[in-house]
Parts: sequence; C-alpha cells; structure tokens
Amino acid sequence: MRIVIIMGLLVLVGFVIVAVGYSAEQAALRAEAIEARAASQTFAKTLKGQLMAAMKAEGPVGAISVCQQIAPVIAAQYSTDGLHIGRTALKLRNPANAPDAWERETLLGFQAAMEKGVAPAELERFAFFPNKNGGKTFRYMKGIPVGQPCLACHGSNLAPAVQNALDEHYPEDQATGFALGDLRGAFTVSKEITASSR
Repeated sequence: MRIVIIMGLLVLVGFVIVAVGYSAEQAALRAEAIEARAASQTFAKTLKGQLMAAMKAEGPVGAISVCQQIAPVIAAQYSTDGLHIGRTALKLRNPANAPDAWERETLLGFQAAMEKGVAPAELERFAFFPNKNGGKTFRYMKGIPVGQPCLACHGSNLAPAVQNALDEHYPEDQATGFALGDLRGAFTVSKEITASSR
C-alpha cells in the first residue's frame, strides 16, 4: 500500500513540475509577444507617418520611394535588443521581403481566418522554436490591412505616374489589385533567445 501511495505522490509531483514548466514557458511566450507587438506597432506608426508625409508632399510616387528606401531604415532602427523586424506578403513588391516557410504558412492562415470573418487588424500569431544553439527563436506576425491611402499604390486603378514608378523600381511587382480591407501582408518579428538568457 505504501508503495502505491509513494508512486502516486511521485506521479503527482511530476505533473506539478510539468505544469509549472508549461506555465513558465507560456508566461515567457506572452512577454515576448507583448514586446514584439509594441515594436511592430511603433514601426507601423513611424512608417505610416513617413508615407503620409511623402504623399502630401509628392503624391503617391513619393510614397513609393519611402517604401523602397526609408522603410528598411526604419525597420533597422526598431530592430534592437535582439529583435529583428520587417514586412512580408504573399503578393510581393520587394523580393527581399519574401516570406520564409513559417511566414508563408502564417499568411495563408491569416487569409483563411479572414474568409471566416476575422478582421485583418486582429490577425496575430506567435510561437517559440528550438534553434541550433540550444536556445530558442521567438517568431511573431501581425496582419497588415489595406487602408484607403494604400490603394493609391496597391489598388486596381493606379495613376499612370504611379504605374511608371512601380515599373521602374519594382519590375516584378505583384502587389497591386488590392481592395480596402484586404490583407496586404504582415509585420514579422524574430528574436534569438540563448539558453543562458532563459
């Protein structure tokens, strides 16, 4: 009888240890998501400000140069403390922003969620993955909805000057034909977490 009680206690202690470990992992995941969400929101706000200023000063053609030249600088500015932030999409304008396998899967999942009525602004995904250094990699994505100003460069009826600028800067552009509220793409954030920093 004592052996059964001892075995039962050992199993119970094992469950408690697993539950505590799982709870700590979930808390760490949520903390990383909060940081990534804040970084992507700051990046989005800064980029939008630059785009709107360029559109006001030079029209949509000016916004194209902001996306091409200024957006990578802003992304680098907010890629701090181990975070790397960028943008990706299924319909690319800049081939350098092509999604990797996880990003592509996430974007397809976002599209499927939208077909079920989820608003693009609510689309978010994050997870930990083991890395080759014995630590883990945190990944985060947040959907980017097409807003009214986006349509000047990403819509169906582009002004000839805009189309000419796109042909010049992005000869393989796929990122047109969007409608208001469509999923344009996503902000993507990654962070390497070493085993010693956990």
